[in-house]
Amino acid sequence: MNDKLLEAAQYLRFCNIIENNAFKLYETLSKKTNQPESSFVLGLAYDSLKNATIIQSLLDYFDLPELENINVKKNLAELVSETAILSKRISKINNLNYIISCETLKELTNLEELLGQIYTSYLKSSFSSTIADELARLVTMNRGNLKKLFETFIEEKAKHRETLVEIIYSLEAQQAETIRQITPMVKYKNPDAWIHESTIHAFSNTIANAET
Repeated sequence: MNDKLLEAAQYLRFCNIIENNAFKLYETLSKKTNQPESSFVLGLAYDSLKNATIIQSLLDYFDLPELENINVKKNLAELVSETAILSKRISKINNLNYIISCETLKELTNLEELLGQIYTSYLKSSFSSTIADELARLVTMNRGNLKKLFETFIEEKAKHRETLVEIIYSLEAQQAETIRQITPMVKYKNPDAWIHESTIHAFSNTIANAET
């Protein structure tokens, strides 16, 4: 396998790992989330698993070296590490409260956006044509087929972001209703005391506080 083909294939390999990590992350989160949000999160998990399976089916045609013996683009390696770490952190949290849930979902929204960008970059690079040309020698696959496949991945990532945002809105509406119900119906001299802080802050800090 020449260097150009190896680089194109290993790019896909890391996409496969990220999608598998995303599946584990979504699956773990779904088990700690109430219905109906849990069902939507689980649906995202199986979409990620489906993508990982499709990518792996392409990689099966190539004889790739062991993962630790190859170089990879820094952003892909970092994303592999971050998704694995995030999944472990979520698995260790017993009480996934409103704040942690929203911050986790925001992180996942960012993940889906990054994956969409990664697939877009792959299509625009020479990697996709290199892979397509090699696959055309082995199976019934051409550049048009491969392009359509990755365009489907990109569209799916956009839909995932929309779903995650809708889940966040749903959780925020539930939290607002809970606060409304527990707020005393009397006048206070210090009404500002009932104003809650924004949930927009560093997710890593939220997790760190939750684990201590």
